[in-house]
Amino acid sequence: MGFLAILSYIREILFLSINSIIAGNNSFYAKTTKIEFFIGKDAETLTQYKYIMTIGFTALFALLTIWGLKLSFRNKLPYHFGIIVYILCSLVAVLVILYSITTNNFDNVYSFLRLIIEYLHNPLVYILLSASYLGYYFSKDRSFS
Repeated sequence: MGFLAILSYIREILFLSINSIIAGNNSFYAKTTKIEFFIGKDAETLTQYKYIMTIGFTALFALLTIWGLKLSFRNKLPYHFGIIVYILCSLVAVLVILYSITTNNFDNVYSFLRLIIEYLHNPLVYILLSASYLGYYFSKDRSFS
């Protein structure tokens, strides 16, 4: 899970840097490092970087989460649920994007897509699946009657 937390921090710094530069700033209040690569790029190029990074970070978070669940538990149920979560969220995102393309209303679905991405780009999936499985595992060995 430590890798997921570090990846989440790196992701946040990169996206805040790009958003700050798109807004016309050369820095932002939470910046801990200079990312010169983005300075001087136009907004369209930076937006393309954001889309590419969104796909890349989603893949990295999915791989690390699923791998972590596989290594953390003998029972493969959390691992399988991790795969299901990422597949379902990806399918929903693709369907929403296809809808926005056919209706030409990307602005109307952008906030919903961001919600999905915010859920997937942090350790939350790993934490929820791990805690759920552990709760289930320990509760099935004890009767509550």
